Amino acid sequence: MAQSNTEEKSLKVSDIRMLRPFVVLEKKSNMSVVIQQTETFSVENCKISFFTPNNVSLFVSISHRELKEAERIYKSLIHKAFGKKNKMKIKGRNLTRLYNYFEHIQSSIIAIYTAIESLANIAIPHSYKLERKNNKGVTELWDKESIERWYKTSEKISDIVPGVLEIDSPKKLPLWQKFKELEDIRNEIIHQKTAIKSKTDVDSRFLARLLQPTIFSTIKSGFDLISYFCSMDKSHAYFPLGFGVAHVKPEEVDDFGDTFEKIEDD
Repeated sequence: MAQSNTEEKSLKVSDIRMLRPFVVLEKKSNMSVVIQQTETFSVENCKISFFTPNNVSLFVSISHRELKEAERIYKSLIHKAFGKKNKMKIKGRNLTRLYNYFEHIQSSIIAIYTAIESLANIAIPHSYKLERKNNKGVTELWDKESIERWYKTSEKISDIVPGVLEIDSPKKLPLWQKFKELEDIRNEIIHQKTAIKSKTDVDSRFLARLLQPTIFSTIKSGFDLISYFCSMDKSHAYFPLGFGVAHVKPEEVDDFGDTFEKIEDD
């Protein structure tokens, strides 16, 4: 889509889960084109094309959907007993509903944490290098790949990414402690251990944390953390849409003809 660049215009996307479009401005005509990245794959001799999704957005969407379902079950099954009963034995059909709750709440936790991890990784440039001294006093050089692989998500999102974007660390925000709880619960889910008393039994104590009413605000801290970064860099090409106003920075070229070429008809 081409348009004059004489004034600021809003862009509409058909689905906020798609990758943010980018704009190319031709300086000689002051005209711009909006471009949406597209993927094309061959599957069983069929060529499939579609607009590229933003993977952070996909995981945010999964988490939000699972959270809503978990809240619905929690309110009707567990929360209604508060203040009315000092003992509650769940069985029969309600046991099935409880297990459904555990599925939804754990899926929401894992998805929002994965969204944050993905956001941290895409915010680090490929050329990024970090020097730091190890516990032996030896200076180490860390590249993007090493940071992605070995740094904890909380370290990347609180120390590395703010430095890249030149913004304040989210450690200073009220949500930070809640996010650390989110990270801790997620790790307990993913890395479930055997029980201390008996190594043949699994340790399911983390399920008690999933039954606390505070679990919902803990999960929502993940959404708030993503919102913080999106508000601090409204024009980042790979940050998800749907978190407030998003900007698109035009890339300037002298002539469209020197930049684009026709590659295939639809």
